[in-house]
Amino acid sequence: MFDLRRSDVVLLQAVADHGSLHAVERDGRMTQSSASRRLVKLERRLRTLLVTRGATGTEPTEAGHAVLHVGRRLLAAIDFAIATTHHGSDAASRLPVVEFAVGTEWAYGLDRHLAGRFPDVVFDIVPDDCHRVWQRFERYAADAALGWETARRPMARRGGVLVRTVAEEPQQIALPLGHPLAAQEILDLRDLARTEWVAVVGGDSGDDQGWALSRLTPVPPVSFTVRSQGAALDLVRRGYGIALVSPSTLGGAAGPGVVLRPLRQKFVRRLRLAVDPLAIPEPLAEDLCAWLRRLYALRTAAPGAGTHRDRTPHSGDHCAPATGQTAPPPVLLSELRWSAADRSGGFEPEHLHLLRVIGRTGSLNQAASALLVTQPALTRRIHRLEASCGLSLVHSTARGTSLSATARRLLACTGPAEHRLDALVNHLREGDSAPVPAAGPPPARAGAGPARSPVSARTASR
Repeated sequence: MFDLRRSDVVLLQAVADHGSLHAVERDGRMTQSSASRRLVKLERRLRTLLVTRGATGTEPTEAGHAVLHVGRRLLAAIDFAIATTHHGSDAASRLPVVEFAVGTEWAYGLDRHLAGRFPDVVFDIVPDDCHRVWQRFERYAADAALGWETARRPMARRGGVLVRTVAEEPQQIALPLGHPLAAQEILDLRDLARTEWVAVVGGDSGDDQGWALSRLTPVPPVSFTVRSQGAALDLVRRGYGIALVSPSTLGGAAGPGVVLRPLRQKFVRRLRLAVDPLAIPEPLAEDLCAWLRRLYALRTAAPGAGTHRDRTPHSGDHCAPATGQTAPPPVLLSELRWSAADRSGGFEPEHLHLLRVIGRTGSLNQAASALLVTQPALTRRIHRLEASCGLSLVHSTARGTSLSATARRLLACTGPAEHRLDALVNHLREGDSAPVPAAGPPPARAGAGPARSPVSARTASR
């Protein structure tokens, strides 16, 4: 296992939050020079750049964001396991948790439907604006993302991820029923230059609408500016203008008094699914994409068939436990800190490897030999660790030394997060090599652009 310490995560978090290492020195954790040397050592061990240093400050690279997020998850798993040692659940009742960032319009009821379709995975739904959805995924703060991509607002371009198109949706023009152009089957954008518009600001439709209006000469008049398509349709129905709308947000119909017409000039937005293969295997990602396509078809086929109803997309998709069978409640890993710093602050991720070696060998003497330390030193280290976290981790048996139930639960609870860290480290080390700076912050060169990590270089080439 890669030796990532709490102080390493604190350093990366300070760079991400404040753009410098001054915050670490202000908190009294270590001096700025020590923090810089520690970051350089970490970069050398990972063989990749984690931060970019320049005249305007310091910021994490794509690889730095990835290590920060995975490290936070591992520390949260350790804190959670230590704080909930009274919980009697075993490892079999813990399910993998996937943090799923989705656009706000898709969030309502989605977790309930996903729980029915994928009973072996817990999807932690994080609703947000589509732009911030891709921003979260770009910075490794989400395992999967679902949102709209437009020509004016592309999705994240992170390397090494699985991206699938769920649906392609051409935008349409909503007109009042008695409008002169309502009789035409297909509209040309140039015919709408002198027509009054109802503008929708914000969101993905607003991006397409702004692009459409910019192509008209002269720029058409705008009667009202609203933020929701529902309000825009209400104004269109009352005869205050026309609007560019998205069919999926209308539930398949615009309602009475309004007609929808396609444009000859295509303004297409794409519903895209992006998943991190380190968190979601490809078969599950393909199954999730197919399920989302059926969900999209139901939302656009008929009013009331989308996720706003309390029903699953297909009755056959709901894989709930059979009647009379109660599934055990999962113990979920959270991003929150579950215990105080004075209890779990002394437990480092490297101690997980120490416990695994003891459990595998069943002897402190053999474990000390495998860890290249003496048996008295290993015994003292175990005692200090037990005293710092207030837990019993090992006990003597007739055949040697065995892990306690608390230690076994700790290893089971942190296993997925530990695997994620190791997979990321291998991914970074196997990438294209990048120059790692020497000890100490290098002087900034005038006009020099920010350095990029190997992951960023692969992303840019795509």
